[in-house]
Amino acid sequence: MEIFILIMIALSVAVCFLAAKLYFLNRRIRLISKQLDVSGNRLITTELKGDSLENAVKKINLMIENNSRAKAEVDKKQAALKQAIAEISHDIRTPLTSVIGYLQLAEKNAEDEEQKTNIAIALERAIYCSKLVNDFFELSVMDSRGCEPIMEKVDVNDLLCELILVNYPHFEAKKIIPKYADPGKPVYALADIKMLTRVIQNLISNGIQYGNSELNFRLDVDEQLHLSVSNPIKEEEIDTERIFDKFYRMSKSRNTSGAGIGLYLCKQLVESMNGSILAAFADGRLTITITLDRFCL
Repeated sequence: MEIFILIMIALSVAVCFLAAKLYFLNRRIRLISKQLDVSGNRLITTELKGDSLENAVKKINLMIENNSRAKAEVDKKQAALKQAIAEISHDIRTPLTSVIGYLQLAEKNAEDEEQKTNIAIALERAIYCSKLVNDFFELSVMDSRGCEPIMEKVDVNDLLCELILVNYPHFEAKKIIPKYADPGKPVYALADIKMLTRVIQNLISNGIQYGNSELNFRLDVDEQLHLSVSNPIKEEEIDTERIFDKFYRMSKSRNTSGAGIGLYLCKQLVESMNGSILAAFADGRLTITITLDRFCL
């Protein structure tokens, strides 16, 4: 009988010991799990027990260290690549500008019609290449260093009217009619005027390139300012979820010019001004709307 009691006591002690060990093991696992949820690249800590759990934590920490080193190396290479693209783009822009100048002079002085036509084609391609180089330069600078806007009072109505007039020769060349109901009074936004100019110009260029017949502009004001650019396009379907992705091209045709950078830059610039940009496609019409904070005294 005494032996039975001793056995029961021993079993009870063993059960209590195992239960306590299991409790502390579960506690350590919960602490490790919480650290994994919020750790980022920080190493995991645990109570030193010299057991399998500690060995597992050491392996996890080794994986974290390896991942951190690999990410740092990738970031370094990406930064170097973006810087190289920026430098190459900058080096190309100067001679390309000279090429455009000489082609314009040659076109002006050419007497033979066939020669004029050939020069005009070469000039058009050179201008297109110049635009691509400028886009890649701006893209590389933005991706590598970001952009800090200079926020100020900007009359969006005046800026929009000016850019519509500047682009009128391009509208006429593509037989596109710009439509805008000028409110006849200033409409102020809080924005960086250079960035906003680039955004609106990109939207106009996009409408001229992919649109047909007309390009509609609209300004709406409530708590914020909303500028919409809308036009019918030939494409049967547009992925509005991806339209602002880098290198996304609306047209599936390989013959369509453009590298898919313009709308991506628009999104980056608008968001840097604390604004937003959205695209909607319905009934063969694409509408892109940018929203900015109003300028308030």
